[in-house]
Amino acid sequence: MSSLISFENLSIDFETPAGPVHAVRNVNFEVAENKVVGIVGESGCGKTTVISAAINLLSNNAVVTSGKVIFENKNILNLSEIELRRIRGNKISMVFQDPMTSQNPVISIGKQMMDIQYRQKGFSKEQKRSNSIDMLNRVGIPDPEMRLNQFPHELSGGMRQRISIAMAILMKPSILIADEPTTALDVTMEAQIIHLLRELQREFSSSILFASHNLGLIAELCDEVVVMYAGEIAEKGSCHDIFHRPTHPYTKALLACDPSRITERTRKLPTIQGDVPNLQVIPKGCVFSDRCPAVHDPCYSHRPREFSVSATHKASCHLLHCAN
Repeated sequence: MSSLISFENLSIDFETPAGPVHAVRNVNFEVAENKVVGIVGESGCGKTTVISAAINLLSNNAVVTSGKVIFENKNILNLSEIELRRIRGNKISMVFQDPMTSQNPVISIGKQMMDIQYRQKGFSKEQKRSNSIDMLNRVGIPDPEMRLNQFPHELSGGMRQRISIAMAILMKPSILIADEPTTALDVTMEAQIIHLLRELQREFSSSILFASHNLGLIAELCDEVVVMYAGEIAEKGSCHDIFHRPTHPYTKALLACDPSRITERTRKLPTIQGDVPNLQVIPKGCVFSDRCPAVHDPCYSHRPREFSVSATHKASCHLLHCAN
């Protein structure tokens, strides 16, 4: 299956008064057509930075030190602002964590949705309004005609996020990027949003790049999974590989911390001991070495190379090289 968007050796620093923070390092993966790829990891592992690079929405102090983001044979990171406007919203759309900050609070929902369709040459105002109503219907918004006249603050969090999704898919993009879109929602609404994303992905034959720290959501929605730790990819593979045959100690530890896997009543939840390394001073060896229960001498002195567990399953760990 052909690649829709690919991240090739991507490394990104953030300039700070205390020196550069090496937030993302040597990230390599791709999103194939009609696939849902999830990026999972602890807060601060680089998920949002990677997906922001997919539409070149990095902050002003971000510096791409190496690598490319290839979409339609072009490096998105080298495109001009005019070229990016042709892609954003039209071919690549994004659903952000908080709809209250991604939607304009002083413009009605209808006006925002019609403004998104400015590329639809020859469409009348009535046609654009009709398209907006149809899309709101598809994402399960009741009484969509009335909602068009409302403002974001008049809607619940779940409805705002559904409208954000409707806005994102209004132009039927090739790829939808979702940055922890259920973070501010309750569990019931969370399940509805995930079900909605899967239905829309099938209906529009699009791809989704989904970032989350919630393992349950990743397992429910994704075809492939990329596990990140401290700015690097620890392991990547199919959803079945990652959840049923994990090979990297960090992936195993992350899965062990999933409350849904606890079978006995306990007052103490499992945790990963230790702290994430300082990303201003990257360890010489494996970035997980200080927290790894299976650490041995090479882990402190040499960077682990990526090991192919199978054709679709890869992990970066010295243990895999030693065992083979």
